[in-house]
Amino acid sequence: MSYEYKWPIYGHKNLLNFLQETISQNKLANTYLFYGPRGLGKKLTVKYFAKSLFCEDKHLRPCGKCQSCRLTDKNSFLDLYTLGKDQELSAENIREFLHKLSLSNVSGDKKLAIIYGIDTINLYGANALLKTLEEPPRNTTIILVADSLANLPATVMSRCQLLKFTPLKLEDMKQWLENYNLSELEKETIINLSFGRPGIALNMMGDDLENFKKSCNFIVKLLSGSTFYFMQTIDKWFSLLKKENPGAKLYELGALTGQYLDLFEIFLRDLLWVKLNRPVVNTLYETEIKNMASSFSKEILLENLLKINIAKQKIKHNVSPQILWENLLLSVK
Repeated sequence: MSYEYKWPIYGHKNLLNFLQETISQNKLANTYLFYGPRGLGKKLTVKYFAKSLFCEDKHLRPCGKCQSCRLTDKNSFLDLYTLGKDQELSAENIREFLHKLSLSNVSGDKKLAIIYGIDTINLYGANALLKTLEEPPRNTTIILVADSLANLPATVMSRCQLLKFTPLKLEDMKQWLENYNLSELEKETIINLSFGRPGIALNMMGDDLENFKKSCNFIVKLLSGSTFYFMQTIDKWFSLLKKENPGAKLYELGALTGQYLDLFEIFLRDLLWVKLNRPVVNTLYETEIKNMASSFSKEILLENLLKINIAKQKIKHNVSPQILWENLLLSVK
């Protein structure tokens, strides 16, 4: 049966058409693996796939009005099983999940199982899952969701139909941003910094870019201030982080500064672009970046862009993030 589909998802046209056609023709694979970097719409696609699969409407999928659509929205549809949003993918949790999946259908003739973050599964959990991936219960489809395939066992991948999510094209991003009340300069900046990933864009836009602008202003002050100023600012910053997160380990404090490290890298790259007469990426701060550029040499900027990659690796371990930040800023200056 052919349905009309209403999925508010931008980009991924071929992939969405394929999934919709499998529902229309009732030719679902046993197991799908949705993979691609975070922020591309994998979870949103899973949501509308599930709603369309269970929807009761004979023409429009999902209708959003039938009982199945309402229950699926609340994640309480009895033949929909999910794991991994809040639970660790341990062997014990996997076995408990598979036991529930093996029980008889409740609402209809189809069951859908979704496991999020499958790339975080350990070897024991993967081994517990393998037999079910090979021979799922009757009329059951399993969807695995991963941000990366790097740490996923080959034995798991080999049992799945792989569906790769890629960054949205420029035109798709522009079309999507038409839904938001933003200036052209703000839209350009969002497109430049989100790299075709709507999820990243939404994080920037969540408060009309106020938090993004606040973070940018913080980096501008660090880069343009004196050595005494930024050392004092870094000390106050980490004193506040420690106060707000008592008992946090060093790597946990470091994780809290990760977004600033990413932003710091963007500013250094834009400063280098100005030196090389190339257009900046963070167009909202083009004036500030051009005004600061004369204070830095190309060689120092390039050297520190390489150092940031090392700092990003160190910050994940039990290394003092405050010292990392101080060393980065001192070497830039």
